[in-house]
Amino acid sequence: MENKKVRVLQIIADFKKGGIQADVMYPTRILSEEDVYTDVMLFSDVVGFYEEEFSQKGKIFRIPLHRKKTKIQRALSIVTNYFHVQREMTRFFAEHEPYDAIHARHLILNAPCIVAAKKAGIPVRIAHCHVNKPIRKEYRDRLYVRAYLWLCARILNRFATHRFGVTEFAVAYMFGKNNGIVVKNPTVDLEKFDPGRYPVVDDGGIRLILVGSYSSRKNQQFALEVFHELAKRRPDSTMTFIGYPRTADDDYLPNLKKFAEENGIADRVAFLPQDTNVAEALSRSTIMLIPSLQEGLPNVALEAQAMGVPCFVSTDISRNCDCGICEFLPLADGAEKWAETIIEYTRVHGTGKRYVDMTSWDNRKVCQEHLDYWRGKPMR
Repeated sequence: MENKKVRVLQIIADFKKGGIQADVMYPTRILSEEDVYTDVMLFSDVVGFYEEEFSQKGKIFRIPLHRKKTKIQRALSIVTNYFHVQREMTRFFAEHEPYDAIHARHLILNAPCIVAAKKAGIPVRIAHCHVNKPIRKEYRDRLYVRAYLWLCARILNRFATHRFGVTEFAVAYMFGKNNGIVVKNPTVDLEKFDPGRYPVVDDGGIRLILVGSYSSRKNQQFALEVFHELAKRRPDSTMTFIGYPRTADDDYLPNLKKFAEENGIADRVAFLPQDTNVAEALSRSTIMLIPSLQEGLPNVALEAQAMGVPCFVSTDISRNCDCGICEFLPLADGAEKWAETIIEYTRVHGTGKRYVDMTSWDNRKVCQEHLDYWRGKPMR
């Protein structure tokens, strides 16, 4: 009975190429069909990067949200979408074969999904927080948002059987201190991110890289300013970006390209699409930049370190991502200070790879832990 096949519904915003989406795909790929059958519920009608692959393993369902334009409409939609999602999820559970577990990974809409699952009698109800705080300060400081999240925390503490966070800060923010546990998530595919699969490239130049959606949250503008300062001192340096434009930041990528052109560094900056082989790109890189304004626990920091690439990380990000070769700097230090620190770092350590033990982040181990929870293992 303990090893029976489990039916799981995972719940995320969309299937674009991002960290949370990768966390859904890893167990989908790794866990055998004898162990788990998994479906996914999306809150977007946009076809995402992983959908074709996932559809070969499980079914994809959608509940498009009510999207409003004015400030008043957006304020009201946070409530209307709650009841919309709860109503649609209740209907969904009534019309489909029972699931053994749901794993909800959406900050704003975990609560209505968990309530609907409780009413449907689903025994394992996991609420998972992937952020330490809302992304935008102006959004975070709105009274109605704080009140809504406060209410959601009470609902989740009552109706979720498991409350997970990617860091202790994520747990405390979403559920309250000591009301959940930290699980190792995201995970790293150590077979793919294996430096032994790629030739060592080290010509002495400083090769910066940043992987993430082109958005104000990921803060590529600051990274480009850092590279601009670095390029003044190290003409042999380059900068590579990998990602996709976010709908909410349509003009972000064009503005980055404009900055590079206006400052004479366009010939040393590459903007690559999201389907680029990140592991191969990391094999040619010296340092990963992660100057994000906010993250939960970034996959890319773990993937970079698995490839022996040190990371320069903003102090707004949890230090849980440090496996031994992360350097943390305040964004307030400015681009020039970051550039000077990078140059000094490479003077001391060189531009070659620095390898660390990443076995505790092996995705196979973490996926097995998730399977144990889906089967009903209690929170520790």
